[in-house]
This record gives sequence, structure tokens and C-alpha cells, in this order.
Amino acid sequence: MSYIDAINIKIGTIIKNVQYIEWNLLDSLQMNTFEELTLGQIINLASKVVHSTAIDELKDILSKRNDLVHVYFKRLDFEKQASNETFLKSELRYLEKFSDQVMNFNDWLVE
Repeated sequence: MSYIDAINIKIGTIIKNVQYIEWNLLDSLQMNTFEELTLGQIINLASKVVHSTAIDELKDILSKRNDLVHVYFKRLDFEKQASNETFLKSELRYLEKFSDQVMNFNDWLVE
């Protein structure tokens, strides 16, 4: 598997798991309207009942997720970097670390 393929798969996994965070946050808030709220709105609701450290981490996750969805490939100009193995390895490590952050937060949330 190429680094680009691994990066694409990791981004898909991250986005999927951030959606699980949204779902689990709304479940813990006893709300069933997840389709109508953005993650930012959910974080604002959760800030009233969740410890501020967790809210700070949620805001960090939101910021990174928004970067991935809206500007990540453009900002880093993956077209020019497609053959730069050092760059691709570095980005894959970043995404693996972010994926771990998302998974760990969701695991904490579910507990």
C-alpha cells in the first residue's frame, strides 16, 4: 500500500470516529437530534456539563477535523509532495497520532 493510500484510509477512519464522538456526546447529553447539530454546537452544549479539559480536547479535535475536511490536502500541496517519502511518512505519523487521540477520547466518552 502506498503512503497516499494509507493517508487516505487514515483520514476516513478519523472522520468516521469523530462522528462516533458526536453520536456519543449527544447520547450522553440525552439528545437525539445529531443530524441538526454541528460538532461545534455539540461541544458548546457539552461545555455546560463536561469538564473543561475534555472540552479543550474536543475543540482541538474539531479544529484538526475541520482542517482535514476543508484544507489539509490543499494547504500541504499533496500534488507537489506525492513523491516526497519523508513528507508522506511524517504526515502519516501525524494522522496516526490524531487518530489515536480521537479513539482514546471516544473510548473515554463511552466509559
